[in-house]
Amino acid sequence: MQIYSLNSYQAPTYYKSSNMSFGSAKDITLEYVIKNHSKYLPQRVETEAKRVLESGNKNLPQLFELHNQVYKPLFEAKSLDEVKSIFPEFKDVIDVITLKDNRSKAIKAIEEKTQLENFTLDYLKKLYKPTGQDKLVQEYGFTNRNLLGWLNQKLNIKKLSGTYIKLIQMSDEKENSRIAELSRKALFADARVQEYRLTKAAEAHRTPEYRAKKQKEMIDFYKNNPEKAKKVGIISQKTWDSCPKIKQALSDYTKTLSPHVRRIIAKKRTGEPLSTDERRIVFGYYKGFWEQHADLKELYRERRIKVISELE
Repeated sequence: MQIYSLNSYQAPTYYKSSNMSFGSAKDITLEYVIKNHSKYLPQRVETEAKRVLESGNKNLPQLFELHNQVYKPLFEAKSLDEVKSIFPEFKDVIDVITLKDNRSKAIKAIEEKTQLENFTLDYLKKLYKPTGQDKLVQEYGFTNRNLLGWLNQKLNIKKLSGTYIKLIQMSDEKENSRIAELSRKALFADARVQEYRLTKAAEAHRTPEYRAKKQKEMIDFYKNNPEKAKKVGIISQKTWDSCPKIKQALSDYTKTLSPHVRRIIAKKRTGEPLSTDERRIVFGYYKGFWEQHADLKELYRERRIKVISELE
């Protein structure tokens, strides 16, 4: 069996210059966001962005600045009731204190970290800061991201779109500087794994259009070069064969899933055709596994790079 969500990755070529500029912040202007990705914006952010653009002001804020302005009252609020009075979209948010008798692992973890009556406001603020899910999991002592999803559903909290969060990050020059610093450090690391990590970090800061274009190019390339596609398959299989620890972890993870999901995974393994919904479930299956095992994801990548080097 192979880890399909990583099958399309290939080892990157070495960078030849330290003068790396990702250009993300200057490209992700407010005008660009409204024109191309307005559907991902919270309604009040979209409304404010359009107002600012129509004002004719030449000194426009970046998206992350506008976001902070719009949600400043949330970040400064002293109570959940105050938030609801200012932001109608949060009027149906439920205080986690109402779930105090629930036996969920999330509730237990929260109680070990803080008082339940202080959680919901703090959690809402961090979600809209926005704070990364992995960091939230760590801060609240959760075992995995699924507990965040459970909380959002139980508390009627609508989280920000992943694409919107990415746009916020890309519009912040400090984030670009962080990636540039990773570039500089990687130049002094004589290891392909450092090159690989840097490349993936840079890719994460490309525009959605750029990534979609590159994905299509890759699909077309392998259609026209079946021998290359075969080599990728060999690389994936050899990588998987060299990862007994990941095999066992994936097996243990699969046992925790519902019979319905396990049946679909079994169909995938035997090569049976899948419906659109089933393919979506398979994607979620691997995504959930890697989210719970970030350390193993790095191990898989490193093993894959090693296999590629051995086959060259």
